[in-house]
Amino acid sequence: MEPDRILKGSRVAEVDRKCINDGIDSKHLMNNAGSSVAKIIIEDFKGKKFVRDVKGIVVCGSGNNGGDGFVAAADLIKSGMDIKVFYISLPEKFSPDCKYYFKKLVSVGEDKLFYLNLKNKEIEDIFRKELAKSDFIVDAIFGTGLHGKEIHGPSRQIIEDINQAKRKNENLTIYSVDIPSGVDSDSAKILECAVKADVTVTFGCKKLGLANYPGADFAGRVKVADIGIPDKYFKEYEQIFEADLRWVSDRIPDKKPWTYKHEVGKLLVIAGSLGLTGAAVMTCLAAMRAGAGLVTLVCPWELNDIFEEKLTEVMTYPVEQTDEVTIHSDCLDEIIGLSERFDALAIGPGLSRNPKTICLVRELLSKIKKPTVLDADGLCALSGPREIGNKKDLDLSHVIITPHAGELSAILGRNSIGLESRLEANVKVAKKYKLTSVLKGAGTLITSSSGKTFINPTGDWALATAGTGDILTGIIGSLLCQGMGFLDSAVCGAFIHGKSSDIMVKNTSRTSLMATDLLEGIKSVFLEIEKIKYHGSYKL
Repeated sequence: MEPDRILKGSRVAEVDRKCINDGIDSKHLMNNAGSSVAKIIIEDFKGKKFVRDVKGIVVCGSGNNGGDGFVAAADLIKSGMDIKVFYISLPEKFSPDCKYYFKKLVSVGEDKLFYLNLKNKEIEDIFRKELAKSDFIVDAIFGTGLHGKEIHGPSRQIIEDINQAKRKNENLTIYSVDIPSGVDSDSAKILECAVKADVTVTFGCKKLGLANYPGADFAGRVKVADIGIPDKYFKEYEQIFEADLRWVSDRIPDKKPWTYKHEVGKLLVIAGSLGLTGAAVMTCLAAMRAGAGLVTLVCPWELNDIFEEKLTEVMTYPVEQTDEVTIHSDCLDEIIGLSERFDALAIGPGLSRNPKTICLVRELLSKIKKPTVLDADGLCALSGPREIGNKKDLDLSHVIITPHAGELSAILGRNSIGLESRLEANVKVAKKYKLTSVLKGAGTLITSSSGKTFINPTGDWALATAGTGDILTGIIGSLLCQGMGFLDSAVCGAFIHGKSSDIMVKNTSRTSLMATDLLEGIKSVFLEIEKIKYHGSYKL
């Protein structure tokens, strides 16, 4: 099963051109696109009202996005809905296909068409009155070809009027065609203003501007419509994807009736310091919840009693400590020997930034080549004056890192990383260190050393609370020790992590979610995964 593909919006013109060169009629594609929008709207309102009582507005630009809107309007009118169509440019400025479907719409209902010239006070009043009494609005103003240039003038006013109508009437539904007008489909940047859609109907595949932030915040529910473009036209471009629960379920290792704990996987966690025992505890518990057969925590000897009391199912391994009660670099050989009994490692949560401890992490990364997830304080090993990347012979292909934007900035030596530059930065660090990078945040990004990237669709700002990153480290470490590959472990781990939050906030609220709540959420996610994987083989 292939994951859902995501492309930069600028690829659409290239794909269209190749389709046309291969004999696919552009008007046929436009008709399919517009009809798919209308079909979704009709389905959404089915049973809510009599069709003749449904009122809607379609706002069209002069390009192919506007042409999609004219097709949708014609189908909606034919369905019996009360539709008004406003176009923001004169017909002589329309693209050829847009003009073709505009003329067809004229023959269906010329009295329903209005040139939205805001210099004409009468037309402006009609537009705003229709906005106030409509059940839905179709935004077909700008499509995926809008890049970089900020929106101003009449178009900006029209977009603000649409958003204002929604603020006044929460029952109003805004549908955007392909992408909300004002969102850059390549970078997800907001071009000064943008339509705040409830539903975006996009064509062929999801666009980067819909999956990445801040654009994703304007997209609402995204529905991908197949308009007849063969998949082969998408495969030659950037490798950006989105997983779903079935894709994740397919990758979780199968468990046989005779499976035992050592076969399931053994994870060695190196974490914790004075005042930061909670981080290590949450990592260990999350690893157990995500299916690890056995988890052992390496910790400073003075903290061992605390960990033994907190962790009933996890074994502890106390080692030499620094004066600050952190793990000492003197125990390097001891940990290397211990690691031979384990399938994977998780390093970093609550470890502290003690220089001797960070020195230990650098040496562990260099000398232990087992699958490793590196998080939190452990990431300091990749930055600073003794940057690990300066060692040309160092191989980090066995490592998954899980930084937030601030930690990634430090690793790359930048002051900050903004929302629109997150993808570029994550690809850069993954390629630079030849590892897998999980950049946490709104739309967590997972990138392999080859640049292949997944944008995680689960979770939201509820996860912006202390400890949730430690839970993620435990989940990914657990999947690694069960034998999953690096990219699959990172993608599935991020998905399960976010999905557990999505489940829990239904009871806790986003504001009240705490990291330990995710431990219950993980249980619910795996119940869903097992229903998919085992198809009734076990009673759940």
